[in-house]
Amino acid sequence: MQDPVYPFVPKSTCSLKRGQFWAIPLDGGRYGAGCVVGEHAIAGKPSTLLFIAGVVRWLGSRLPTSAELAGHSVVEFAFAHLKVVTESGGSILGEAEFQLPDLPDAAAAASIPTWGFGVPKLLAQRLGGNGG
Repeated sequence: MQDPVYPFVPKSTCSLKRGQFWAIPLDGGRYGAGCVVGEHAIAGKPSTLLFIAGVVRWLGSRLPTSAELAGHSVVEFAFAHLKVVTESGGSILGEAEFQLPDLPDAAAAASIPTWGFGVPKLLAQRLGGNGG
C-alpha cells in the first residue's frame, strides 16, 4: 500500500490508519481535532465503515497540523461511522504522533461505545468551555 496523499476524503476505512487526523470545525470559528485510534473488527475482519475515533485534547484558531498535534492525548474515543470525518471536517489532513499508549488499535463490536456523527464536535466544543 502506498503512502496517502493529504488531504484526502476517505471512501472506506481501508484508507485509514492509526494517527491520522481531521479538523472538527467548532462554533466561534475555532477548530478541534479528531484522530483515527484503530479499527473496528467484525469476526476478525476490519469493518469498511466503522473505526475507532478519538477526540484530541487540542483547540486552535486554524486547521490542525501534524506538528501542532504531536504529543497530544485523546480525550475520549469510541466506534464511529466513516461519516464522522466526512460530515464534520470532511477530509483526513495528515498523520501525527499522538499519545495513544493505552488505547486499542482494534476492538470488537460490543467492547466500547459508538458515537453519532455530531459527538466529536460536542466533545471538542467542551474543551473550549462555552463555545470557546
